[in-house]
Amino acid sequence: MEISILGSAGSEAPGLNPPAFLIDNFLLLDAGTVALTLDKIAQCRLTHVFLTHAHLDHLKGIPFLLDNLVAMNPTCHILVLSGKEVISDIRKHIFNNRIWPDFTAIPDVQNPVMRYQVISTRKPVVIGDYRIMATRVNHTVPAYGYLVEHASGASLLYTGDTGPTEAIWKRMRGHNVKALIVEVSFPNELISHALATGHLCPSLLEAEIRKMPSIPAKIYVSHLKPPYRPQIAAELARIPGVCLELLKEGKTFRIQ
Repeated sequence: MEISILGSAGSEAPGLNPPAFLIDNFLLLDAGTVALTLDKIAQCRLTHVFLTHAHLDHLKGIPFLLDNLVAMNPTCHILVLSGKEVISDIRKHIFNNRIWPDFTAIPDVQNPVMRYQVISTRKPVVIGDYRIMATRVNHTVPAYGYLVEHASGASLLYTGDTGPTEAIWKRMRGHNVKALIVEVSFPNELISHALATGHLCPSLLEAEIRKMPSIPAKIYVSHLKPPYRPQIAAELARIPGVCLELLKEGKTFRIQ
């Protein structure tokens, strides 16, 4: 399983894009940036987008991706998947023919460039050699993390945006989680703000690590707010006993 980091920041800044993680060139976990980082051939290879939640920084690449696909190659299509609340929000507030066109009817309703699929936390989505399982996490809006398991047995766990949480760590049991992508948005001095907004700081992450049934070999940290990045990095470096790495745009890693 190859994971390419299109974006991993908690906001936009020069050289930093919001979250978007591309798996084996066809599957996106979140879509904070797409068209700015993928050429037209790579955009057309995309078939599935799993959204963690409906905040703009996690989905804002989709409208421009769809616009490009219709213009470049109308045979390209994407399926947008998430929990019912997330799909309802983007249908009502983004692709509503006011903020942006309803691409589930473009070029026509029989052959749209985008379709939605509501998923459950009880049943995995199977796509070829992959099983993707959704789990609710703790954010200010309905939000989900994803366990992506390959037929080889290796798994990636992605929390999306979350504050202190429980169920997603329980989801790890019985799975060979080789890598974890977890958010840390604020430094420790802003712990009260992190808690109020459904995010983590380094001290909160340290407490979350203690909840895990087993610690993945690699823990990748994403969603750092750009102004706090140096401070967060220094505080993460003081967490003992784990291998933490800050994600950066353009990085690719493999798990197997």
